[in-house]
Amino acid sequence: MYNGVGGSNNSDANSHSIYKNYLKWFLIYVGVGFLISFLIPFPASFAVYLLIFLALNVIRTDLGLRKSGVKDGIRGLYRSVSSGFSSNGVPENIHHNPIKFWCMNCGKEHNERTCPRCGSTAVRAA
Repeated sequence: MYNGVGGSNNSDANSHSIYKNYLKWFLIYVGVGFLISFLIPFPASFAVYLLIFLALNVIRTDLGLRKSGVKDGIRGLYRSVSSGFSSNGVPENIHHNPIKFWCMNCGKEHNERTCPRCGSTAVRAA
């Protein structure tokens, strides 16, 4: 498939890699499911499979985050999210910058959807 930028080999290789990754994890989930269903009787095997399913999702998410550049995986993600909050859960360092509009008719810069000077709705975000 040609993407118009410089060829199609890179996108084909990326999609092939993604499909291989999905297939790998699908086979892991199915294999673990069969193994658990043969080793443990039904009611207990269902609970064990749910726990292992959740653990595999955590591992898979952690590996994906590390591969995409998040230092320390899931721990690093939660650490970076929680670092912006104080001890009582209130966000710190929130800076609210209102959108500034520029009227295309009279040129006035303002913070409203319609121009306060001429009443025009022909505004552009500045």
